[in-house]
Amino acid sequence: MLGSQENKVSVGTALFLCVTTAAVSVLGCFAAMGWRTSAVEDKLREIDRIAAEQFVGDMDEEKVADYAAVGYVTGLDDQWSTYIPADQYEAYRLSGEGKGSGIGVTVIIGADNVRVSLVCDDSPAAQAGMQKGNYIVGAAGLTVEKDGADAVVDAIQGEEGTEVTVSFSKEKGGAVQEATMQRAIVTQKMAWGQMLDGNIAYIRIENFHAGAAEQFRQVLDGLLADGAQSLVLDVRHNGGGRVKEMSEMLDPLLPEGIIMTLRTKSGSETVYESDADKIDQPIAVLVDDQSISAAEFFAAALQEYDRATLVGTHTTGKGRAQQTFALSDGSALNLSVEEYFTPKGNNLAGVGIAPDIEVALTDAQLADFYFLSPAQDPQLQKAVEILG
Repeated sequence: MLGSQENKVSVGTALFLCVTTAAVSVLGCFAAMGWRTSAVEDKLREIDRIAAEQFVGDMDEEKVADYAAVGYVTGLDDQWSTYIPADQYEAYRLSGEGKGSGIGVTVIIGADNVRVSLVCDDSPAAQAGMQKGNYIVGAAGLTVEKDGADAVVDAIQGEEGTEVTVSFSKEKGGAVQEATMQRAIVTQKMAWGQMLDGNIAYIRIENFHAGAAEQFRQVLDGLLADGAQSLVLDVRHNGGGRVKEMSEMLDPLLPEGIIMTLRTKSGSETVYESDADKIDQPIAVLVDDQSISAAEFFAAALQEYDRATLVGTHTTGKGRAQQTFALSDGSALNLSVEEYFTPKGNNLAGVGIAPDIEVALTDAQLADFYFLSPAQDPQLQKAVEILG
């Protein structure tokens, strides 16, 4: 680590299973299933026939299959549906479960540096003394200066149980220390917080992957026990995650009612609801143009129930939920299978949500986003001001 629902396979998914096998197998797959001729089948059959008869090079069938899959999903014209190659699927699956394989850090890659933006609790990196803000200068005999940032990051990643030696410094250009770490399966750090002046609790929500709700509730309960009189919830630069986790996090914040509605192509609906038990503390939510999916609906629900003031910039505008279908060759299809709606029935696709109070960061502040102190963060300062 550096940085699904189980439904029946639909006809469309079965079609895709065929398409993502080796190119020469695609044609027989259609015939074996007895499907009617389609534009997809016609096109692939024609391309395959011409390539088999005329192409002078060697055909890598797995590579052809991967590119055919990418092209198919691209042709759906849905930016949220993706094809995941077999060599990336395990990391993707682990991430959705709130885990990752590696040393347990998230990094920001600059033009000439690799800086640690997050260190997971009890991870190999944490045990080696690595901290947020440190600079990684080398790994496995490579250095950022000589081999480049991407090469060093690639060298750090690897399978559970293997070792890697990493060099890092507390400051850019500072004294370098070296540590050999054994890569492990690490639980992501998805929610954490601190008490600000005036008994204002700040809680950062990194994503809504599996386990995020439990982490959030532990942080929330701890800060409330310490006397929090109001809350700032930060979902900026949050790429979303699981609706179930999001709804569980919203439950203690909202009155009884609908949290979110998901609707399939056939019109069937799944409705998530909150109960009547809730905290009474005033809330501000920080959002930006990288608040996506569950992060947007988290903020929207609080806004629509008049439970929070939103501060920041306009969100992305994602209105579809995806389901991941594992394919027979180890790859996967992440496909938009539901539209989702806010408590008031709004679909945010292409629209997003506007903050109640707009506050933008400068380019310099955006570049340093993960390393801003509360005093350096004008969006957080505005939230503190309205809650004070």
